[in-house]
Amino acid sequence: MNDRVNKIAYEGEINLAGYVIPCYVLEDGTRVLSGRAMQNALKMVDESENGSQTSGKRLDRYLEQKTLEPFIYKEKDRSMFSPLTCYKGGSKINGYDAEILADICEAFLDARNNIKLAPRQKIIADQAEILMRGFARIGITALIDEATGYQYERERFELQKILNAYVSESILKWQLTFTDDFYKELFRLWKIPFTSHSIKRKPQFVGMLTNKYIYSQMPKGVVEAIKDKAEKNQ
Repeated sequence: MNDRVNKIAYEGEINLAGYVIPCYVLEDGTRVLSGRAMQNALKMVDESENGSQTSGKRLDRYLEQKTLEPFIYKEKDRSMFSPLTCYKGGSKINGYDAEILADICEAFLDARNNIKLAPRQKIIADQAEILMRGFARIGITALIDEATGYQYERERFELQKILNAYVSESILKWQLTFTDDFYKELFRLWKIPFTSHSIKRKPQFVGMLTNKYIYSQMPKGVVEAIKDKAEKNQ
């Protein structure tokens, strides 16, 4: 049994092809899109016999259509497409892992190129093409992070994941991670706006202060070893 509770840490909205989609970042870093809004953006609607729209879990039903299954589950396990129930305080929100939006779009486009689609499926495929033009796979993550404010946290601990892949363990034990509070206070003292742009392109004197008050206090030879290791890995 999975006892995991999906708690929302950040929330915001993104605009894709004219559709406003609520988005969230969970405590574990998972990016989530609102299920209802994602369905609307894909133009997934249910229709009754007289042509009027009906309620229902539209996305789930499209994902289970036999003609589309070979294209949807070609590269990812079915579990990746399962809906996520998320919580913010006492509120419950239904959504999906944000990455599957691109997978669904690609699946419908692949299906359009290989089989004859039903009229409604073709509408969704045409909409998928519009959405794919509006974002790249890496772009959807950046959009969500900017909309929710998660980019500040991402810079703090996701950078460490990248370093883990490219820097040896012997050098990682000397790697310093500076919290957002460190830069917020530093920027406040120097009256610098604390924005995503200023975090990515910090003024040169910020590095000088860091060297003076942080790295210069480290044991002799440590900074040189870190720089030497970094240069060899470039």
